Amino acid sequence: MESWITIKHLETIEISDIREHIAPLIRPKKEDELARRFDYLVYSIDLGLLQSKSIQSPVNIVVQTAEKLSAKYSIPQVEKKKEIIEKVQTNEFWDKVTIIELDTVREALRGLLQYLDRQVRPIYYTNFTDSITDGTPGEPLYGGNDLKNYRKKVEFYLKEHSDKLSVYKLKNNKKLTETDLRELERILWTELGSKEDYIKEYGETPIGRLVRKIVGVDRAAVNEAFSCFMSEERLNINQMRFVNLIVDYIVANGNIEDNKVLMGEPFKSVGSITTLFKDDMSTAKQIMEIVNQIKRNSEEIA
Repeated sequence: MESWITIKHLETIEISDIREHIAPLIRPKKEDELARRFDYLVYSIDLGLLQSKSIQSPVNIVVQTAEKLSAKYSIPQVEKKKEIIEKVQTNEFWDKVTIIELDTVREALRGLLQYLDRQVRPIYYTNFTDSITDGTPGEPLYGGNDLKNYRKKVEFYLKEHSDKLSVYKLKNNKKLTETDLRELERILWTELGSKEDYIKEYGETPIGRLVRKIVGVDRAAVNEAFSCFMSEERLNINQMRFVNLIVDYIVANGNIEDNKVLMGEPFKSVGSITTLFKDDMSTAKQIMEIVNQIKRNSEEIA
């Protein structure tokens, strides 16, 4: 009872003294402001994913932050998180990102922002009213001008519109029609930029091949192309591993642009095609014909 009375007494009579003389001695934990802002940034992406809203703007900031951190690998703490920093800068990561993966990124990078160079920016005062034009209620907003350059515009558009017929066909190993090609030219040469922009970034790369390189190929479509080898017991273990590596590469990169790729890793570890198929070169030729046909499907008109 005495203890209770003492506590009650302190709460009612001396609380002002405690606040004035004792409380200042206990300093609140000082949270890194940059880390807190990064938390908020990632949480805004989480919310956008959950509500199916556009996350373009905060994603761009995270990517730009990762790009800046990649120049700081000389700092051990930053170098330790290199894998995550590099992964965040890829389209593949954002194409299938989850809330859990985002929180891993948040925890990994929030403490590294202190190593970035601080920029002193001039203050500009504006007085204008924001407005949204051509917006459709319930649909994410796509602001092409928010992207830094033509290449990022193209990559973002194609990733976000993989269900568009022409893009869908290329992703599923189907040839384009003349109409499909004209539509892609309109988008890439008029809507997102100019033909000069395209040539500056991609040279003379055919549009179909470029789209395929960015969006890749659906695994089911590639497996179907190689189904004659998957369904028949005509390959040994190493030969099957080699074909599976080809499938993986095409799924990720769209095509095998140069057969010299097959001489490097990860193919090299399994063995060269001439060594693996030295007793059955006709099968090797069939495999390469399928590889070339998949490539032609991204360039030829149906």
